[in-house]
Amino acid sequence: MIKHRSAALALAACAASLTVAACSAGTPTASSSSTSTGAPNQSVSASAAPSTGAPIAGTTITVKGKLGTFPIPASAKVVENIAGGQSLVVVFGLIAPADVSRFYATALPQAGYTVTTNAMLNKADDSGAYIVFTGHGYKGTVDSLAQFPGTSVAGLGDKNVTTIIFAPAKK
Repeated sequence: MIKHRSAALALAACAASLTVAACSAGTPTASSSSTSTGAPNQSVSASAAPSTGAPIAGTTITVKGKLGTFPIPASAKVVENIAGGQSLVVVFGLIAPADVSRFYATALPQAGYTVTTNAMLNKADDSGAYIVFTGHGYKGTVDSLAQFPGTSVAGLGDKNVTTIIFAPAKK
């Protein structure tokens, strides 16, 4: 149990770093164009989510806690599905960030969620997807990284790792 919580905490920290990168890059919403910022040699760019390509098949999983079901790409490998306090965490892999972004651009609205941000972030040779959504009494983020440097997630490794964090929406 402690092993899983450590992995979830490490992924949550990674999600937070992606969130900070998104904020510093002036993350656009799905309807915005791209922007970039950062110190020289540390450029971070953000662009609207990709909207082209074949649809990505999905399925639903039952999320621990009170949320019920949630959509995930059908070929994703779920390695964490935990509830801690009021927060819920789902971790999966095997799906590239651009595909995660494209999948959730349609899957979240179809499942009754509102997407407020869906952006691709690029820094050096790495990329990630950053999605913010609300619905069903929760506010959530999807953070997907192509490279998860310095940490290997049991059952996934360090490539194409996605973390979804749910917290109760404030009323």
